[in-house]
Amino acid sequence: MHDLIPQISQFLSFYIALIVSIVVHEGAHAAVAYLGGDRTAYDAGQVTLNPIPHMRREPFGTIILPIISFFMMGFPLAFAHAPYDPYWADRHPKRAALMSFAGPGANLLLAALIFGILKLGLSMEWFEAPPPGGNPLENLVAARDWVESGPFYMLAKGLSLLLSINFLLGLFNLVPIPPLDGAGIVEGIFPPPVSTFYRFLRRDPWISILGLLVVFYYGGSYLWYALRWMQELLLG
Repeated sequence: MHDLIPQISQFLSFYIALIVSIVVHEGAHAAVAYLGGDRTAYDAGQVTLNPIPHMRREPFGTIILPIISFFMMGFPLAFAHAPYDPYWADRHPKRAALMSFAGPGANLLLAALIFGILKLGLSMEWFEAPPPGGNPLENLVAARDWVESGPFYMLAKGLSLLLSINFLLGLFNLVPIPPLDGAGIVEGIFPPPVSTFYRFLRRDPWISILGLLVVFYYGGSYLWYALRWMQELLLG
């Protein structure tokens, strides 16, 4: 039982940061689609940073999968979905491309904001470089006091998680392979035959599953290198 308490605490830290990041991502998709003339996500109540509508729409991806993946893999995986009208996307491909970019763009914007806060904290000596060998996902920086109940310890861990997850989620979704947002961007901004080819790829669920497997298998190490590079930039 005593071994389970720290594990549950770590899960909650990861889970909260992941849900915040996903809600920012999907809320941005929904808001930009609404501004572009598609009310689908707006009518579903998803033009919001309130996590409840997003979780209600995708309970498996936001509740069940994170629990299973954390206790099997040590890291929670999650997904959600902001609906849109495909006929609207066909009529307004540039607006649809902007909608696709809005999700990862919002994640990277939030990551840049947190990066600035941590950089300020390092200059004010609230934080310092973490000891070597730690997991950068939750240890981009360390609190100087290292008291686990202290506010700077919790702030360092929470902001590290938020920065890491938003940075990785933004980069991951910009990969131009279905079903990721990068494929939607390519479909919207490129003329035929590229846009036609991507439209075909994105609407085949088996290709989307294969695309995810390819990105996870080949892209994981590159994302890890990118996270390490970002940490070096932060501490430099």
